[in-house]
Amino acid sequence: MKAERILELMARKAGKAAGREELEELEQLLAENPDYRFMESVLDTVSAPVPEVAVVAGGWEKMEEMLQAPAPMTVSRRPYWWAAAAVLLATVGAGMWWLGRKKQPAALALQQISAPMGSTIKALLPDGTQVWINAGSQISYDARFAGKSRDVTVAGEVFFDVAKDDNKPFIVHSDNLAIQVLGTSFNIKAYGDDQKAEVAVITGKVQVMMRNSPEKKVVLLPREKLVLSLDAATVVSARDSIQHVNFRVQELASSKDPALVMETAWCNQKLAFMNETFAEVARKMERQFNVNIVFEDETLQKEILSGVFEKEDINKALRLLQMTTGFHYRIVQQQVYLSR
Repeated sequence: MKAERILELMARKAGKAAGREELEELEQLLAENPDYRFMESVLDTVSAPVPEVAVVAGGWEKMEEMLQAPAPMTVSRRPYWWAAAAVLLATVGAGMWWLGRKKQPAALALQQISAPMGSTIKALLPDGTQVWINAGSQISYDARFAGKSRDVTVAGEVFFDVAKDDNKPFIVHSDNLAIQVLGTSFNIKAYGDDQKAEVAVITGKVQVMMRNSPEKKVVLLPREKLVLSLDAATVVSARDSIQHVNFRVQELASSKDPALVMETAWCNQKLAFMNETFAEVARKMERQFNVNIVFEDETLQKEILSGVFEKEDINKALRLLQMTTGFHYRIVQQQVYLSR
């Protein structure tokens, strides 16, 4: 019954419906049952409010009905409330699954966190490592970090501020890369539909290994970035191997604002790009604004763009791009069509 009460109070807190006494009761229950703290940290960092009716008035069944209903198109760059509700439902469900298997072997205690399109999530891992998960991205890991290393698998883009532990290395895995650190902050970008993967170091240092060439280990220092090309000849799954590797190490992109790091601007709800093709920028915009962009004129994909968007919605962002690149656009529901 305690577990059900904790989940009920966390739902009321997420729905902004909990009173002072309920918040105090929740804090007391969490102090007595610290295993639920991690779930609370994820719910607290969902980057959009969840309406009370979604988690309280109608119960879980009501929220599931609302999640299944068609979502209206909006040009606001704020994440949709239904995306946050989906994260809430998935997180609580995953948390119940995890807590129900605490006494099972470590190999079964997997935790997974996903950020829906149009939304980012900040979460705290069991070892104190902070993670920012970009739109359309996901991490999974052993919920107890019970092995000799702290292993996290990434699909998409994630920024890590790793808690130092000299006795237990922190290792991040993607389809084509493995990154080992002891205590540092870095960004990994490894979306399955991109033609390149990137690792950018902000502080400390990391060692990067390409899965197809494990003998090649590259050490990156602060403000260095490794870019791995993933063209048709090199894109592989984690189970496969390839014949060659094409990568380069370079300095992080500089901008007019010295406080702005282009590779991690997304952590602060900014969409930043420098000397990138329109096709690459379009993929970022799709994740940021939760739209699908269609190039009716394929020559537009090769246009080179630079810019930083902070509070713009999809319409304003496109109008700003039109100032430097000649194109027309139209929006039909969540489809954006680009033409000359």
